[in-house]
This record gives sequence, structure tokens and C-alpha cells, in this order.
Amino acid sequence: MSALYEQLHSVTPPVGAIAVWSLGQAGYAYKLPCRRVVLIDPYVTDYAEQVLGQDFKRLTPSIIAPAELARLPIAAYLLTHHHEDHLDADCIRAMQSASFPFYAPPTALDKLAELGVAEHRCHALRPGDVHELEGWTIAAACADHGELAPDAVGIIVRAQGKTIYHMGDTCDLGETFRESCGGTPVDLLIAPINGRYGNMDTMEAAEAVRLIAPSLAAPCHFWMLPGNSGGDPLLFAERVRQLSPSTVPFVFRLGELLIV
Repeated sequence: MSALYEQLHSVTPPVGAIAVWSLGQAGYAYKLPCRRVVLIDPYVTDYAEQVLGQDFKRLTPSIIAPAELARLPIAAYLLTHHHEDHLDADCIRAMQSASFPFYAPPTALDKLAELGVAEHRCHALRPGDVHELEGWTIAAACADHGELAPDAVGIIVRAQGKTIYHMGDTCDLGETFRESCGGTPVDLLIAPINGRYGNMDTMEAAEAVRLIAPSLAAPCHFWMLPGNSGGDPLLFAERVRQLSPSTVPFVFRLGELLIV
């Protein structure tokens, strides 16, 4: 068993908190005191390289196997969009025997159907959609990832009185980001900084932090795939401190645990 699996299995956050682990790229796992886990955009195989070639070769090793993820008490598997470094088909194939639901934009749902995921397990995420499940609230937020992923979304998870806003892959939408929060304070904001394929770059992501003013802000989508990497997490942290003094920047180590 991997060290990350052991931690995901054994750690129980205190009441009133969410445990958050970085899985790399834009992938995360959230866990509640009830011990249920939500996965969001886990990319844990070499699927992107298989489909897209050497430009999408992993530069950092996978730290957990799909079969290990499948052993966890998963409440839901969330997808912001259908791109290969977010919708990991090899991971999903390895979890076919599980019964947890998927929540994803329509194009991603079509991909799940192609992979043989049963229709009753698949639920649509469009901006404004809200789903309630086992102590979690999942809300889809606006995102703009261009013509290659026109139905991409951000995902806001609320539980234990906490709010985590995963922005997905998106360009700078300015005030729309703040409107997506619906006036609710954000405890952790996760923002892409790679500046590729229409995504925000480091400075734009820091500006989004200024608009939302979360308690914590973490950069994602950097240093894994040479064809889709970019951004400077340390510059992001520095700029966040300048623009949003009330926000603590947090740069995840691969597999690192943060209690929110």
C-alpha cells in the first residue's frame, strides 16, 4: 500500500473541518469526520501521455494507484471537465466495480458512458447546479476553458461549515468568480496558474484571490506535464500576500495533507 493510501484511510479530521490532500496537477481528495471521501479531478496514471504523446508525459510520479483509490469510502467523484489530465480514463476503468456517483459536465458524462459507467451513477454539473449528498453540498461554478471544453465548470464544496472552491481550468472571469461564491466566505481557494490552453497565469490567479479573499489559497496545475505546465507557485504566494493580506497562500507538496 502507498503511504498516501494509508493516510487517506486512517486520518479522520476533527468535527468542523475537512481534510484535503493534493493528488497532483488539479487533483484533490477531501475527507469529512464521517470518513467519507470526495475525489475531484484525480490524475494518477499516465493516461494523458498515452493519448496525447510525450508532451504530456508525467514529470512527477503517481503517488497512489487507482485500485487504492477504489478501496476508499468514496462519497462522490467530481470532474470539472473532460480533458485527459482531469478525466483519467485508466483510473476510472480501475474503479468500475465501485458504486459511488459521478458529478460532471455533460461532455465528461458522455466520456464516462463510453467507459461503461452506468447512467444511474452519472449526474450533470452545469453552472448553478447544486447537489446534496451525505453531509456535502456540491455546487457548479462558472468557468471558461475555451472552445475545447465549453462546458467546463468550477466546483464549490460545502461541508462542516467550510467552503472549498476548486476553480477548475479557467481564464480570468473577474467579478464572475466572486458572484459564484454567492456571498459565502471561502475557506480554501484552489486556482490554476499554468497560463496554458486559456488558463489563468500566476498573476491572474493571484488577482482572482484578491477578488474572493479566501482564508487560504493554493495554486494548482503546474510542474507535472511539460505540454501543459507553467506558472510559478512561489511568485503566486508572494503576489497573494501583496494583494490579499488576509489570505494565507499554501503551496501543496504532492500528497500533502491540509486540514481546513
